[in-house]
Amino acid sequence: MKQVFSKKIIAFVGRAAILPLLVACSLDETNYSSLDQEIVYPSEAGFNGLVEACYENIYYLYGKMDGIDLMEMGTDLWMNGGRNDSHGELTNYNENLNTSTGVVRVVWNALYGTVAYCNTAIYYQNSSADSSRTAKVAEAYFLRAFANWHIVENWGGVVLNTSSIAESGSVERATRASEEEFYDQIISDLQFAATHLPEVQADRGRATKWSALAMLTKAYLQRTRLYADGSAEKKQYAELAWQAAQQIIQARRLYQSDDQQSGSTKYWLPDNNKQNQENLFTEAVDHVDGYNPEWWNRGRTRQYYEMAIGSAAQNFGISSNGWRYGRANATVWRPTLYLLQKCFEPSETTPDTRFSDSFYYKYFISSNSFAVNYTNWILYGKDSLVYKEVDKRGRPITSNYTIKGNIKTALDLRGTGFNYYADSGEATDAVFELEDDDAAMGCFTPNWDLDSAWCAKQKFLAAGPNQYMDKVGDGPTKKIGGLAKNSYMRSLMPSLKKFSCVKYLHSNQECEQDIAIIRLTDIYLLAAEAAVISGQHQSEGLACINAVRRHAALSTNAAKMEVGADAMTIDFILKERARELCGEQWRWYDLKRTGRLSQDYLTQEGGNPHITVFNQRNLVRPVPQEFLDQIANPDEFGTNGY
Repeated sequence: MKQVFSKKIIAFVGRAAILPLLVACSLDETNYSSLDQEIVYPSEAGFNGLVEACYENIYYLYGKMDGIDLMEMGTDLWMNGGRNDSHGELTNYNENLNTSTGVVRVVWNALYGTVAYCNTAIYYQNSSADSSRTAKVAEAYFLRAFANWHIVENWGGVVLNTSSIAESGSVERATRASEEEFYDQIISDLQFAATHLPEVQADRGRATKWSALAMLTKAYLQRTRLYADGSAEKKQYAELAWQAAQQIIQARRLYQSDDQQSGSTKYWLPDNNKQNQENLFTEAVDHVDGYNPEWWNRGRTRQYYEMAIGSAAQNFGISSNGWRYGRANATVWRPTLYLLQKCFEPSETTPDTRFSDSFYYKYFISSNSFAVNYTNWILYGKDSLVYKEVDKRGRPITSNYTIKGNIKTALDLRGTGFNYYADSGEATDAVFELEDDDAAMGCFTPNWDLDSAWCAKQKFLAAGPNQYMDKVGDGPTKKIGGLAKNSYMRSLMPSLKKFSCVKYLHSNQECEQDIAIIRLTDIYLLAAEAAVISGQHQSEGLACINAVRRHAALSTNAAKMEVGADAMTIDFILKERARELCGEQWRWYDLKRTGRLSQDYLTQEGGNPHITVFNQRNLVRPVPQEFLDQIANPDEFGTNGY
């Protein structure tokens, strides 16, 4: 079904009377006529457009670099893809993180912009006698809570704004609310939303009852961090999180594994992207007409986690001419050794499909054939006897090695359902690398260590973590898990493929896939964590963990994945969440909730080697200077210590 949040509708509301993107005290004000608002918003079209506008800024948090910086980086799972200072403010907590850091300002503006839209929708609903709008205004309550949840987790107790500018006008002095006040409001909003939202929406991407219950689970559980371990309050909110999660788990269904595909593999199938039974809240991207806030310029996330193929892999035929691996001209992050080998099992025979579901580690060439240069062959430590094919007498019959490709053009694929834009005729010169013939593979970068002698004899570039990472700790950082000492191997790595849905690749950069924000397996694991914290429901909590683990294996391997009662610990669940949700913008919050945002934890062996100091102030982000410059009491309000 075509997604609903068209640029046309949002633009109409904006031209008619839309409020400033932020609360009045945090953005240059534009005065709009109250007469215009009173005409437009009470109308059915105006109110519907206003509710739709509440979703707009979600597009700047998911599928964009800014949200990744604040929500996923600065954790145990990711490090810089090249230079140590690349996005170092939030990836490494370096000294450049301050009130002028751009991505902090962008996310602050996007979240407070969402709050401002929602407050106005709630105000005009409350001033209307039209009771049929209750379900629509419940979307505004949900999105206000969603935005405030991210605000309080990133900035702590800052401005809690529940009034529309249409009602209260501008505010010159900013007042801080406590984190508990934030959570009181968040929980109240989500309870309203869960009561009044429908279970199913006609349009993709709109909040449902399940979206609200999922965020309610997250709000209750995240609130436990405010209380001492073992305290009555901590156990109380953990129990509430358990109860909210159970409403979802009992009503929704995971994809079932069979002897051919795991439930996890089925979740990531391209044909399941736009209609997925496990998604609870989704950023819906219009792949038909491009009616998105930035039109077709979506899905750039795939680039940020990709191997820089123009460095080493291109010497073995991997190229941005193909669409599958993308134009990796913006590589920023790469997985840590901790994620690759402490979270995922580093084994070719693991029953867990999630590493192969989540990462490219087999790269196939982007042409019909590719002749590997002999100089490069030797440069990468390859066996010369493999390169030079010989006859029965040992005489060379060729002086180069050619990899035979397995590619299809958009024209070849037209009408097959492989790619939407090939089928529609919009893609004309695209090349797609098929992945069903290992003979066409040019590069192999698994998460398990490889024998150097074996690598030298393979007719493709092969490197395990023991080749593309420093595993002895004698590099410049003196920490295990940095980039390889061999400069020819440093660019090699597995690439996150969760944001490279081949069916909706629109170019070698853009991907118009929907992006899941909250998934059902996330809630299963939060339920297990709630059981640990509350001290209740231990067997049921373990069943939640095992349901996720069975989901990640073929049905014939399900028994191999099951764990016992000793898995009911926060540390095990955090690793399970890494396996399940890496790259999906929950990790920073997971570590904050569980008390793992600390110097000792973040500097552990195998994590991001460039995090050397974590200060207490890093538990929150700097308040943007742009906001401070527009209030009358910046010194009183403070900067969060930056």
